[in-house]
Amino acid sequence: VEQNKVEGKKFTFIDLFCGIGGIRKAFQNAGATCLFSCDKDPFARQTYYANFGVLPYGDITSLSQKKIRIPKHTVLCAGFPCQPFSHIGKREGFSHPTQGTMFYEILKIVERKKPKIVFLENVPGMKNHDQGKTLHVILESLKDLGYECSHAILNSADFGVPQSRKRFYLVGVKSK
Repeated sequence: VEQNKVEGKKFTFIDLFCGIGGIRKAFQNAGATCLFSCDKDPFARQTYYANFGVLPYGDITSLSQKKIRIPKHTVLCAGFPCQPFSHIGKREGFSHPTQGTMFYEILKIVERKKPKIVFLENVPGMKNHDQGKTLHVILESLKDLGYECSHAILNSADFGVPQSRKRFYLVGVKSK
């Protein structure tokens, strides 16, 4: 359904680990068109469907080029699981057996599709997790794929949202 909307659209994105659609809402408000969404949580998927009329694909680890065709897109958006990087969790990072490995699922898609922009969102603890080693892995991995990255911690309250919620944002722009 989402992929049928691409004709004539210049600014497109995919929404990985989409949750209930917060990133999608922001990108659509900026004039972008979503071509693919994905989240494993069944309740988040139901809410996303209620919000946007589209049921996201389920488990990202089961994607294959033969089974699901992820279309060419301008921006890859991913709010990948934050629990392994959060200060309130065990901070297992990449060593968490399931959630910690999801960044590598993103890399597989980036490597295959080569979007112009990669937009990642996570907890503020991403910046200093494992004494900065986690962020270093992310930055170097994206750099190896030809992306120049910038990152910041922003609070939604500073942008007119009636909630104080600090988040880590990273934007990578294809340079090669």
